[in-house]
Amino acid sequence: MELDEMAKTLVETLHLETNPVGVKLIKKEEDIPKNTKMIPEPLRYCEMVQAARLRGETTLAKVDMHSCKGGAAGLGLMEFPENISSGNLYFSKLNKVVTKEAGSNIVSSFPAQEPGRTVATLVGPLEKMLVKPDVVIFVGKPFQARRIVQAALYQEGGRVNFDTSGIQSFCVDATSSPILKGDVNVSLGCDGAAKNAGLEDDFVVVGIPFDMAEKIAPILAEKGKVWDDWMRS
Repeated sequence: MELDEMAKTLVETLHLETNPVGVKLIKKEEDIPKNTKMIPEPLRYCEMVQAARLRGETTLAKVDMHSCKGGAAGLGLMEFPENISSGNLYFSKLNKVVTKEAGSNIVSSFPAQEPGRTVATLVGPLEKMLVKPDVVIFVGKPFQARRIVQAALYQEGGRVNFDTSGIQSFCVDATSSPILKGDVNVSLGCDGAAKNAGLEDDFVVVGIPFDMAEKIAPILAEKGKVWDDWMRS
């Protein structure tokens, strides 16, 4: 299925109101697209995904153009800064944990990409991606995430296990985690994405490894309406 067709299928079967997004974690300098310009000023990764989702913008960024270093580290562009890896940020500034050690335990548990594994990120509307993405992301309602899970289990059954901490939702939860575990991940979002990128409080963030998205999209095309009709009859 071509990327524009996949995007159309996701929008129509899930009733998405915004663009599904494709993300490529570029591993080598020579693989950076020559016809795509680096963004002119730093942004947070969650802002990049939101720009693609809400405004149809494509962003190409190396580590110096990622203003959130926690997000950059989660994506493999760099190591986690000491104030994050020590847990101090979550303890003393954000008040998310009772001790630095608890914050450090959260960070050490992140399913993050290996530091230095990524040289640049390419984020854009799925339908406009010129390269095969590593992961497909959409932001939507729990119902829409439910349909993705049902499609993921349609052929072989089983269960989908979500991996989240309420911190670093777009970068770790919806990008790195699906890539590493090869399965759908649903994030409850994070306060940083809500504050800095406008993530809606009643929406979830869904990340799908691209190889799985290729299998899910035809199932949604075949069964999505059938499931909806049954549920609403």
